[in-house]
Amino acid sequence: MDASIPVFEKPHPKVTVLDWTRNIQRLQNEARVRRFESYELRQRANQLRNETSVTTYWDNYMNNELLRDRIFEVQSWREKQRFTRECVRDEIRVLREEKNSTELLLEYLQVPLMVVSQCFSNRDQRVPPELTTDQLGEELRKELHIIENSKRVLTDVCHMGWEKIKELQNVFCRLDREIQNKDETLQLEYNVKDLNRECSNISYQLDPTRIPAESMSEESYVHCIENTIKFANQLMTESKELRETMFKSREQAKNQMYAQSQEVEMFMRRRVYDIQRARNEMEWQKSKLETNLQKVDREIECLRAAVADKINPTKLVETRLEMRTRRPVLERVQDKPMRGLIEEYERVHTSSNLLEKKLEEALTTYHGMYNHYQRVIKDLEYKNQALETDRRLIEIRKPLHGPNETEFKRNIGYCHVANELVPE
Repeated sequence: MDASIPVFEKPHPKVTVLDWTRNIQRLQNEARVRRFESYELRQRANQLRNETSVTTYWDNYMNNELLRDRIFEVQSWREKQRFTRECVRDEIRVLREEKNSTELLLEYLQVPLMVVSQCFSNRDQRVPPELTTDQLGEELRKELHIIENSKRVLTDVCHMGWEKIKELQNVFCRLDREIQNKDETLQLEYNVKDLNRECSNISYQLDPTRIPAESMSEESYVHCIENTIKFANQLMTESKELRETMFKSREQAKNQMYAQSQEVEMFMRRRVYDIQRARNEMEWQKSKLETNLQKVDREIECLRAAVADKINPTKLVETRLEMRTRRPVLERVQDKPMRGLIEEYERVHTSSNLLEKKLEEALTTYHGMYNHYQRVIKDLEYKNQALETDRRLIEIRKPLHGPNETEFKRNIGYCHVANELVPE
């Protein structure tokens, strides 16, 4: 059939109304699903934003609190270490004072050591008859032993004190270094705590969650600090015991040297008294010997005179006897005068022999007494020299006494008569 209007159809497939309706419904359903998904997305996004905001806020808050707690903890450990450091500094000071006092006493020991050496040298000047092994020499050797032993003990404690001071200085430097580290840590922690999201010095960092090298756990950190404080307290305890040992050693050395000095001076005075008594005895013997020598000398002179007096009577009786032998033969009678002259001759010769023997005995006695007199004089010289030697010990030992300690006060102490004197 012919048409008045030409109709052209597109070259696409035609859809039916039912398909068209289904397409519209499908688009409606898809739009409904998209709107629901959009709603769900917006709700979940809102919830996520709220949750992340709250989480971020509370994480920041909790970390600030943790930083505050950490700062407080570090401050607490720093204060403990500061207190320990001050205690260590005080201990070093008092230990150094004790060590200096011990070194001063050790240096002072050179004085009694020199005094004892001079005492020995002075006593060696005695002559051999007076070189006796007496109690004074034993006490001097004992005093020398006490001084040397005290010197050795004080030297050992001084060396121990030097080592302890070195250990305390090491732990002091360790504490000081740890305190400086904590100061730097606190400064850093304060800076970290003061940071917020509005700061201009925040930025992205490369691998911020990395753990630095040589990091330690919190337990190791606390254990290290406690070990340092414990070690410092242990060293201070040992230092206190060492100071007590130093004080005890010093006082014991002083007491022993003082007591032994008193013993030495007591025996020294006793020795001087014994030598004076022996010297006085020798002087008395010398005076008696001089008197007896004079008497014996006079007796010898008398004996010599008596012997001389017997010369002429002997000559007389011998001459008479000789002259009577010249009588004539018939007159040579052994009469009473002859017998009397013979008896007189025998008596005169007996008397002369007795006088000569007595003279020899007197001379022997005189020479023996004179030799003994010379020995007494020599021994008296030895006694005077020994007395002067031992008296010189008093002057030698004066440096061991105080400047205000006089000999009178020492004698009062030796005799224990202080309570018997009238107070000033």
